[in-house]
Amino acid sequence: MEATALSVGKAVLDGALGYAKSFVAGEIALQLGIERDVIFIGDELEMMQSFLMTADEEQDRHKVLLTWVKQVRETAYNVEDNLMAFAVHSEKKPICFYIPRNLWERRRIAKAVKELRAKVEDVSNRNLRYRLIRGSGSKPTTAAEEQANVATMAMMGINEANRTAMKLENSVIDFRQLITSEDQGRSVVAVWGATADLRTTAIQDVYDDPAVRANFGFRAWIKLVQPFIPKDFIQSLVRQYYENFPDAIGGTHKRRTIGVSVFMKMESMSQSEMLDVFDTKVSDNSYMIVVDDVSTKEQWDCIENYFPDNKKGSRVIVSTQQAEIARLCTGKEYLVSELKQLSYNQSLYLFHKKVMPSSNSTNENLEISSSEILEEDNQPKDEDGDKVFYLTSGKKYNRSRTMDQFDETLLLGRTTDKSRVIELVGQPHDGQGCKVISVWGMGGLGKTTLVQSVYRSPQLGNWKRAWATALRPFNPEQLIRKLAGDLGVATNGEFKDLTEMLTQNLKQESCLIVLDDISSTTEWDFVGNCLRNAMRIIITTREKSIAKHCSKEVINMHNLSGLEDDVALDLFKRKVFKDDFEKIKISPDMTEQARLIIKKCDGLPLAISTIGGFLATKPKTSTEWRKTYDRINTELEINQELRAIKAVLLRSYDGLPYHLKSCFLYFSIFPEDHKIRRKPLIRRWVAEGYAREMHGMTAEEVGDMYFEQLLDRSMILPGGDVNIYSGKFDSCQLHDIMRQICISKAREENLAFTLEDGCSLSSTQGTTRHLAISSNWNRYEQDLIQTMVDLSHVRSLTVFEAWRSFYIYKKMRFLRVLDLEGTQEVRDHQLNGIGEFIHLKFLSLKCCPGIDNLPNSLGKLSNLQILDIRGTCVRELPANVTNLQKLQFLRAHLVLVPRGIGKLNALCTLAHVKLYEKGQGAVKELAQLHQLRKLGVEGNTKTYNKEFWSAIRSLNHLQSLSVNWYCRGSDNCKLDSPLGGSLLPPRSIESLKLDGPVVRLTEWIHQLQNLTRLLLRGTGLQQDAIQAVGKLPNLAILNMGIFSFKGEELIFEQGSFPSLVLLEFIQINDASSVKFEDGTMPKLEVLRIKLDASDGELQELSGLRYLTGLKEIQLDLWRCLEEKVVNVLDQLVGHQNNVRVLGNEY
Repeated sequence: MEATALSVGKAVLDGALGYAKSFVAGEIALQLGIERDVIFIGDELEMMQSFLMTADEEQDRHKVLLTWVKQVRETAYNVEDNLMAFAVHSEKKPICFYIPRNLWERRRIAKAVKELRAKVEDVSNRNLRYRLIRGSGSKPTTAAEEQANVATMAMMGINEANRTAMKLENSVIDFRQLITSEDQGRSVVAVWGATADLRTTAIQDVYDDPAVRANFGFRAWIKLVQPFIPKDFIQSLVRQYYENFPDAIGGTHKRRTIGVSVFMKMESMSQSEMLDVFDTKVSDNSYMIVVDDVSTKEQWDCIENYFPDNKKGSRVIVSTQQAEIARLCTGKEYLVSELKQLSYNQSLYLFHKKVMPSSNSTNENLEISSSEILEEDNQPKDEDGDKVFYLTSGKKYNRSRTMDQFDETLLLGRTTDKSRVIELVGQPHDGQGCKVISVWGMGGLGKTTLVQSVYRSPQLGNWKRAWATALRPFNPEQLIRKLAGDLGVATNGEFKDLTEMLTQNLKQESCLIVLDDISSTTEWDFVGNCLRNAMRIIITTREKSIAKHCSKEVINMHNLSGLEDDVALDLFKRKVFKDDFEKIKISPDMTEQARLIIKKCDGLPLAISTIGGFLATKPKTSTEWRKTYDRINTELEINQELRAIKAVLLRSYDGLPYHLKSCFLYFSIFPEDHKIRRKPLIRRWVAEGYAREMHGMTAEEVGDMYFEQLLDRSMILPGGDVNIYSGKFDSCQLHDIMRQICISKAREENLAFTLEDGCSLSSTQGTTRHLAISSNWNRYEQDLIQTMVDLSHVRSLTVFEAWRSFYIYKKMRFLRVLDLEGTQEVRDHQLNGIGEFIHLKFLSLKCCPGIDNLPNSLGKLSNLQILDIRGTCVRELPANVTNLQKLQFLRAHLVLVPRGIGKLNALCTLAHVKLYEKGQGAVKELAQLHQLRKLGVEGNTKTYNKEFWSAIRSLNHLQSLSVNWYCRGSDNCKLDSPLGGSLLPPRSIESLKLDGPVVRLTEWIHQLQNLTRLLLRGTGLQQDAIQAVGKLPNLAILNMGIFSFKGEELIFEQGSFPSLVLLEFIQINDASSVKFEDGTMPKLEVLRIKLDASDGELQELSGLRYLTGLKEIQLDLWRCLEEKVVNVLDQLVGHQNNVRVLGNEY
């Protein structure tokens, strides 16, 4: 919640700052004489933004700070709303900004701005008044300030498998055995983790155990206070001695209470007498001392000197909130064991030396380090043929017993993944330095579990091995010391000397290093140089970008995905029925409920395993499982057993930078299982202000980068296959559980609310910024919505399918995004008042067939940036569309454009529009659209052909061009007849679609050296034109549609198409033969062929064996002779790539 509040606050401030410092706001302020107030507001907001940046870096996010952050957020919204409202109530000047002329209105606005200034100033002063945020030079230094963040993050760094699913028996230790072991030296045991009360309870159980007490002649429990005073420390120890042994007081203590007797004895003792008593007791007795709440190294260095090693089996138990202090207390050669797991992120850990069990102990809790594992084929075996390992204690350790402790169910469905990682480890490495294999994917997939199974695998031979988990906060020295210890390198001494010894050791021996849970490239850079001589390194991480940074080569990256449905069901049954899962057959009704639960888990092993374990203790009936499914979202929030699932996924969310948090929370408006299309989503982000221009990138390019980053971090999942044209995923989805996190976080901040079946309107508090109306919400009462939900501050309204006219409410005066895509019932007249939403930036009427005409009020939307009317019945744009001078994207289907289109000089996309015979003026105006990057036009006459090409020749930013001249019946209509000589298309074009006769391609195609995609239809090209196209150096995709080639034989010559990856034939009617020569298309991976026997007879397709890069052929052959298919299959026999053939069931 803390990270969400900060991130949303900063995102809101970005928007408010942009508006406060805008030209329009400045112009209004100047005319009203309040420019100093507006400047002050902008400056204060900027300072607040810097404060929030600092707060995000601080570890101490207390409730008072969070309250202030929310007040900042609401103030920023208030500033933005008011500045936008001033524009609403102002009269429009002939230029582009609004200046009020009415004196009363001027005074009202001036007064409102001054009140706004006072609010901003008051919120800003609260930070100073309560000292909520320290400067960057004053970071928290005390244990109290750091404990919450350090403990939580450090516990997250402990081996994920041990915490959640592995439950290795030797990872949990007997605390009593540790204290009563036969080791006669003084040893220190540090208890770390969870809360102070839980640590105290765990220590108290051992401290008061009679069997433990019998081993010690002197016991004491010291609670440290600040500041640490040695004299008080000694007094407390001596006082407890006399309380435990009152006979040692002497005198007349029997006539008094023990407390009074001890007090009088202590008062009568000099300091030297007290020290003598203390020294005698700790020297002559075995002692057990508990030191509670050690928080600094200096404290421990002082305390340790008071407790000598008297060789009597004495013990010092330290309780601390800090992992680093626990490590320092137990020394360099330490082990960490789990004492107790209270919940996913509430565990107690013991830092201690290696244990020598007591003679009367029956618990064989053997511990081995990875440096002691040797796995050569000639290794000694026991009588059962199992390999035997020897420990430093001299005891025999059986590998089969070790593997029995590994929960094999967690590797269900991972055989291929395991084999792949082992293969990567075993493959020779030709590059410089060590080979780094990265296993990456979202939290809860079992990355650590998979790598542990690889780490233990006997297939890796006799390599030495070491494993370290990156704890939080990250400590590179601690991590390197852990690895060095595992490899048998002495870890005492200076760190610089240690790294040199480790480097030499790695150079001399074959070593496998595992770095678990690397969360940033910085962490890798810290340790990577020290490990450069390692033979192999495996890292696990949640982010693709980190995996790529570490592995360098994509081939060494392995992306772990979710389990298939059948494997998931198998895992679920194993967890529910445990050892009886093979004997029990569940009913079809139970199977159906199980599959619903598994669908909610979406292939996540952690979720499946945890929910299955939870249901193992419940009645095993379909009714019980149905109840669990119905309330699973609530259970994830409140059930201690299930919160582990959410905790794992929350780590990924908490690790997002603030700008990505805002983008991620935006997904909360989309329904479950909804495929979210990439480009419309990015344009919505732009309209909302979540993606802005930066560093020479357009706002849409920045949004596209954000989308990729969310994919790389596994926050969103791909919605299908990679688009071969763009090389990117066109859509995405949210994991069901991740979606619940998204929704809950968005609701915490009143950021988004969805009206859907089962929602509670009474749960909405404050103002909602993003409102979505689901298709399954059937409470169509107008008054209910408008009274229960505050619509006056809504920024976006998204309607999914079902439509009611009152959804667009006139009080939504700050609406920026209106998405009605797919709403079948919406009609023209219901949009008549849309011009009142003057802040609207995004309007989508896509697939709204009831829309025939756009309203005249559309021309009032001076801030509109995106307009999508594809799939409507609109055939002509209104004349006042030319008023929309901020319009950047206009997507339509064959609409006529009016004169004046050249005024829209912010347009980046104009597609697909229709040019008509008398519209030469509009055609010429295309030359004024200098920002145009995508253009799609269609026409039916040759009269403006030359004017069109002349108009677009100067569009130097044009990247995508689609031209369709549908006049095939005329010999005079040639699409490219004006081209050649000095009239050439723009060099910047990367994607080109030509639909119509082309006769002069050889004279101009060489101009397009950046062309990567070419689609041809009805072009009637001949062989010489194909040869010219084949010389383009960057062409990756070629689509040859119907009537695109004219000739009997189509030949792809040697050396042509050097970069082609995809080739498509769609009903090439005239050619009877297609031939690939040796050396053509060396990079071609996919060949798609769609033929229909009625369209012509392709007699021969030859030379497929020369396509050396070919991986897949997709056949769509309707009513074609089977011999053609057989011919294709015969050519692929023995092909070096084992080419896949898809389609028509071949």
